[in-house]
Amino acid sequence: MTRLLVIVPCRDEGVVIERRLANLAWSAWPAALQPHRVLVVDDGSMDETSRLAQAAGARVFDPALVQYETLSNTTAPGKSGAVRTALARAASECDVVVLTDADVVHDAKALVELAQAFECDAKLALACAAQTFVEKLPADGRVGSSLVDAGQPFDHATAWVRACESRAGVLWSLHGQLCAWRASLRLAPSLGVAADDLDLVGQVRARATGPCAVRVVGAARFFEVKSSGPVAAGQALRRARAYFQAMQRRAPEAGGPLRQTQAWAYRTLPGWAPLAPRVLQVGLCALAALWGGFMAALACATVLSLCAAIPACRYWLELLRTIARARQLERRSSLSDRWSMQRT
Repeated sequence: MTRLLVIVPCRDEGVVIERRLANLAWSAWPAALQPHRVLVVDDGSMDETSRLAQAAGARVFDPALVQYETLSNTTAPGKSGAVRTALARAASECDVVVLTDADVVHDAKALVELAQAFECDAKLALACAAQTFVEKLPADGRVGSSLVDAGQPFDHATAWVRACESRAGVLWSLHGQLCAWRASLRLAPSLGVAADDLDLVGQVRARATGPCAVRVVGAARFFEVKSSGPVAAGQALRRARAYFQAMQRRAPEAGGPLRQTQAWAYRTLPGWAPLAPRVLQVGLCALAALWGGFMAALACATVLSLCAAIPACRYWLELLRTIARARQLERRSSLSDRWSMQRT
């Protein structure tokens, strides 16, 4: 029997917080000897997040199943501080801590599947649900079959990589929008680190003893609206900056050569990735020049320029430009973990 502590850190989430709580109340919960805990932590919202959360929590949760409470962040401004406030309040009373964002919803059995993963695997320290991007979420938080997949190529590629790494026991990053860990490990996101999910994985992967496995629980699913336009661009830049920040502060790896090589690759290769198109262009043109002279090189350069106008190529080139800009900005100043997202 697993008692859960579900933490929902919030800042200006008045548009989505009622949906998130309705989704939690609608979900199935694992069997437990005592009621589960749900804590919404308000991180200095300027809207009505706290009032709406308090009213919605009192309305939707059955006190016999879930003890609900709305708190104000008292530790430090930012998401990490909000999570720490909740952990100090109730982590010692529960078996598994679940951290979730206010703008996502999960399927009916996600919490049960996460709890069962920890019950069935004594080595499991940290886990997350599988992510699906959609065009729109139901206002009542009840997930049905009408959701439309809105994931882009990068989303599908990273999901495949995570699934492979999870099966191999070398998962490098997980979805912080819905993740969980054993309360007995006393994990807590580091203050000042924007990518709390990467930070938590780093803490676990640095452990040499005790539960230290990290994986994706594929049977647990959560859903997130795919943003577009300037909002999506801003989110992508922030996530890329948060990645570089986390890599600078991540603890040294424990484990053998495979894990050490993986750590080197993730720390090093993303920073060099934006150079790949230029290196490829120069290399192909050089080969063309060796094979057919100047005209062949010119033709090769022309074809490559035309390829850059193809939507699929333009998508990946824009992603690489975002990575380059994020690395440059993070070198100038460190990203704050204080967040405020535009919701619709």
